Amino acid sequence: MTVPVTPTVEWINQCYDHEGRHEHVSLYLLRAPEGTVLVDSGSFYHREEITAAVDEATGGDGPDAIVLSHSDYPHAANVSPLGGDTEDVELVASSASPAQQGLPDARKCDIGGSLTIRGREFSFIDPPLADRSHTTWIYDHGDGVLFTADGFGNYHDPGQCDHLSGDFPDGTPAEAVYEYHRDNLVWLRYVAPEKVERTLDDIFAEFDVRAVAPIHGNPIEAADLDGYRDRLGEAMRRIADEYAVA
Repeated sequence: MTVPVTPTVEWINQCYDHEGRHEHVSLYLLRAPEGTVLVDSGSFYHREEITAAVDEATGGDGPDAIVLSHSDYPHAANVSPLGGDTEDVELVASSASPAQQGLPDARKCDIGGSLTIRGREFSFIDPPLADRSHTTWIYDHGDGVLFTADGFGNYHDPGQCDHLSGDFPDGTPAEAVYEYHRDNLVWLRYVAPEKVERTLDDIFAEFDVRAVAPIHGNPIEAADLDGYRDRLGEAMRRIADEYAVA
């Protein structure tokens, strides 16, 4: 019920079906030196499937920590069913005040800073592609995985739900990258794509990213990162051009 992404990072996914076109709602399980860490907790629409998958992956023990990119329902809806409201599970969340986001017991992560969680170092990045101001991207220093919400996503067809980028014939399809960002990050029509790309360049220069793990897309393996970024850049330019003011 999990898909290996890197040696110690596993993918747990469920999908929304948009009239035959699927959109992932994912979380990731890390095997850290001092326990298991979940990045995000998934949607309440998939609560039964997600809690069952986590239970199986952890041998019934559940996670030791949950780290949230942000508190929206597709990301934080299963905190309580996964034990995040108990003393046994460490809860880490972004935003200036997690309590104002309904997470009064969460340990606050500072965007631009880092924390060690269950023996694993994580850095918290101000994301250039997000749908809420209190969002953070999360970089895992162990396996070099960058967890992205809500950018770097894509739609996919039925039967491709468990695909990594390398399972597609030519990487993540360009049209699926474009359509996802057009529909879900609508503010892209108002920004200069080159500025977003420069910020992404800075992130990839600072961090040794060996895989990207999006919450709303198929994970992107090292060999496909450059190709995906080229397609993302083209998607942003296409969106900006289509909505340019004459």
